[in-house]
Amino acid sequence: MENTTPMLRQYLEIKKRYPGTILFFRLGDFYEMFNEDALVGSRELEITLTARQKDSPNPIPMCGVPHHAASNYIARLVRKGYRVAICDQTELPGKGVKLVKREVVRVITPGTAVDPQLLEAKESVYLASVCASGETFGAAFLETSSGRFSATEISGPDAWQKICHEIEAHAPRELLYPQSLEKLIGQAFVASATLGSPSLFNDRGAPRSSDFPLITLTPLADSNFDEKDSTRLLKQQMGVSELSGFGLKGKNVASGAAGACLGYARETQRATAGHISEINYFESSDFMILDAVTLKNLEIFESRGEKSKNTLFGVIDETVTGMGSRLLKEWILRPSLKRSEIQTRLSAVTELSDTILREKLRFLM
Repeated sequence: MENTTPMLRQYLEIKKRYPGTILFFRLGDFYEMFNEDALVGSRELEITLTARQKDSPNPIPMCGVPHHAASNYIARLVRKGYRVAICDQTELPGKGVKLVKREVVRVITPGTAVDPQLLEAKESVYLASVCASGETFGAAFLETSSGRFSATEISGPDAWQKICHEIEAHAPRELLYPQSLEKLIGQAFVASATLGSPSLFNDRGAPRSSDFPLITLTPLADSNFDEKDSTRLLKQQMGVSELSGFGLKGKNVASGAAGACLGYARETQRATAGHISEINYFESSDFMILDAVTLKNLEIFESRGEKSKNTLFGVIDETVTGMGSRLLKEWILRPSLKRSEIQTRLSAVTELSDTILREKLRFLM
């Protein structure tokens, strides 16, 4: 630190606050990466690796991308499971100002990506979190782009296995967990050797199939899952005095997971995520569990042939919006077992059998 320039000291101080991310550091018309970030960025983005202070005994690896094209490069990194912190200049360079102020304005992670370049219209991108208290495990799932938010908790000797099945069913891009669960997570996930890169889910400790997207593992301090703090955060976000209306009364572990999920989304997005206005509590018994083997054998989403349309989803997906397609996929992936929900859907199907009404709705959508 003593022998570095003021600019590099500024970079290192900011980088220290955002471990586990690739820091895009704005310098003029470019976003630059240094040290380990530069090595990873050069390799993954296939861009030229150069060095700063080339004549010194310890040159500093660096690489950069034009700021006007940064979104494409960021998208490539995030799709590969990396977290990217965007550091911009927060003041204009002026006369006599040698070093402008810079701050991280946003952190883009696989589970919080909302930009069009990072999303496929028909693919749901979930951020998930999991925590535990004794034999009770809780999990929460947040689709940041639409604000769909749900949580559950399961107790008993087989609770962990059931929570793992819920995680697989939602296929999140990123999983948050407290450091106290490091051992369990290590047994359930095959971690990559490079920090911040994707990990492969498997509840038997072996490499899994590619039926679901890769999951990036993100450890957090246990305090992020504190039930009291989480409940307070959820009440503030939902604008309510009690969470009983959302089914979370007495569900302390589920609330802890949901609070961590919401807090992480707010922190990375640098906003209150105001569109997240409600949360749905569900029981695992509310849905039928279809594992990866079943989905593959029945050709629900993936065909054994060459044509991707030769699947159940490919045949029945006549939706005209990305949101509708994502909802249909979720309903097929996790069929409801609740009588009231099934009856409500049947009533909707009956109403939409009116061809004129249906075509009007499709036109409006």
